[in-house]
Amino acid sequence: MILDDKRDGDEFLEEIIKNHVSGQMKIAPEHATDKVLGLMGKQGKSLLTRFRDKFYDINQKLGKKQFLTYYFIAAHPGCGEQDMIELKDFTMKELKLNPEQVQVFTPTPSTYSTLMYYTEINPFTNKKIFVEKDLKKKEKQKDRLTVQKKT
Repeated sequence: MILDDKRDGDEFLEEIIKNHVSGQMKIAPEHATDKVLGLMGKQGKSLLTRFRDKFYDINQKLGKKQFLTYYFIAAHPGCGEQDMIELKDFTMKELKLNPEQVQVFTPTPSTYSTLMYYTEINPFTNKKIFVEKDLKKKEKQKDRLTVQKKT
């Protein structure tokens, strides 16, 4: 919403960074493949990189050294192993981080994501979607993002 607010967004973000962030700001991009973000009802990953760049630019302007921390989800409806590989690639190359905390999707009442989880259907297109329900495979998705390959 901040990035879409052409009139006051920059000023609002600067106010938050200047007076309301105490070292780290946690944000919830949750994923970085446009397919999964679309199922989450979120815009593409370019919005995340624009926000990140603006955050660090404002910090530099203010002479502050603050950081972003990210909240990610594995095994969201529509998310397969390849999506997690792409997310890992994005976090390593674009965000330059190796996430340590990733949550496995948990259905919660009254959300479209839960509807998709139980029906295995995208309610906006009525098309079938992949939903990982095997606990070991859900953990494997999570591990794709958090476990570093040994060299």
